Amino acid sequence: WELDFGKYHYWIKQTMTAVGIRYLIETFPKAGPAINPMLGTTWYIFKNGGYPDHLGHYFTYWVASCAGAIFASFLYVVYAGGTLFGKTLPIGPIKEVKPAKKGESKDSKKKK
Repeated sequence: WELDFGKYHYWIKQTMTAVGIRYLIETFPKAGPAINPMLGTTWYIFKNGGYPDHLGHYFTYWVASCAGAIFASFLYVVYAGGTLFGKTLPIGPIKEVKPAKKGESKDSKKKK
C-alpha cells in the first residue's frame, strides 16, 4: 500500500523521505544513513562550516566503506562465480547451478 497525495504526491513523498533521513542521522549519528560517505561528509560540513580536518572521518566514511564494498564483491564472486575487476578467481563458485531439463529453456519457464 502507498499513501496517495494526488497532484503533489512526488513533492510530499520526497520531503517526507528527506525529513525521515535527517531524523535518523540526528538520532543515530554513527549508524544508518549517516554511514553513507557523501551524507556523512555533507552533514559534517553543514554542521561545522568546513571540511573535516581529522583523518578518522575519512577513514571511517570513505576508506572503510570502499573496502567493505570490495570485500562484499569478493565474497559474492566466490559464492556465485563471475569476475572481480575483470579477473576470474581461482576459487568458487560455491553455489550449485542445477542443469536445465532437456528441451527446456529459461524462456519456457517464465511463460508458465
